[in-house]
Amino acid sequence: MATSVQPKDKTVNVKGINLHYLDWGTEGKPKVLLLHGLRGHSHSWDDVSADLCQDYHVIALDQRGRGESDWAPGGDYSSESFVADLEGFCQAVGLDSFIMVGHSMGGRNSMAFAGKNASKIQKLVIIDIGPDLDPKGSGRITQEMIDVPEEFDTFEDVYAYQSKQNRFCSEPVLRRRLTYATKQLPNGKFGWRYDLEIREQRRNNTGSKQPDLWLNLPGIKCPVLIVRGSATDTLGLATAEKMVDVLPDGKLVHIDRAAHMVFEDNPEDFIRVLHDFLD
Repeated sequence: MATSVQPKDKTVNVKGINLHYLDWGTEGKPKVLLLHGLRGHSHSWDDVSADLCQDYHVIALDQRGRGESDWAPGGDYSSESFVADLEGFCQAVGLDSFIMVGHSMGGRNSMAFAGKNASKIQKLVIIDIGPDLDPKGSGRITQEMIDVPEEFDTFEDVYAYQSKQNRFCSEPVLRRRLTYATKQLPNGKFGWRYDLEIREQRRNNTGSKQPDLWLNLPGIKCPVLIVRGSATDTLGLATAEKMVDVLPDGKLVHIDRAAHMVFEDNPEDFIRVLHDFLD
C-alpha cells in the first residue's frame, strides 16, 4: 500500500523522557492517537496512518523504550508509567479530545489511560488484546523473545528469521516493520532497536505487575470497538465477548486472514472496519 504522504518526525520531552512521534496531519481534523504493541513502533501504523490522515489528524507515538523514544530509566515499563507518559504527551501536544487506537500492549495502555482520562476520549479502538491474556499467545510471545538472537549478520537474515513467524503479513509490510525495529550495530551486524531490558523482563518474569483492567471498562462511556484477528492466539473469544458485555458501548468485529498483528496482517480489511466505526 504505497503512499506519497510523508509524516513529520517530532519529539517532545515528558518528565525527562524524549517521546518521538510521527505527525501525519491534517490540522483541524479530528485527532487520532495510535499506540503500537510490545515489539512495535510508530511506523507499524504507516498504512493505517497514510489512509486516515486524509480525514483525520493522525499521531503515531513511539512509546517509551521503542522506536526513536528514550529507554525507560531503571527499566520502568509499568502500566502507571505508560499512562503518565500518555498524560504528559497529550498535554504537550494539545490532545484534549481525541480518538485512541491501541494494539496489544498499546491497547492495554489505552484501557489503563481511559480508566483515569475517559472524558478525553471520543472513541476507543482496542486491537486484539483484553484485560485477560490468552496463555497460549502470551506464552508464544515470551518464547519468541527468549529465542530470538541478539544480532544477525545481515538485514536479510533478520527478515528470513521473522518471516517464519508471520504467515499472514505481506513481505513489504514485514520488511518495513523490521527496518524500524532494528539498527546496525557498531560491529556491522543488525540488532534490535528497542530496549533489551524489555526482553530480559520477559525472559526472567521480572516485569511490573499488571493492573486489573476489568475495573476500568465500565467507566469508559464512549463507543469502543474491539478488533480481533480470526486466527489470533492472544485475545480469547470469551474474553472479547465479556468486554462487550462490560463496556457501556462496546462492539466486537473479527478480521479474517489475520492473527495477533491484525492491522499489519490484513491492512485493507482493518482500515475498512476502522472507517466503518469512525466515520
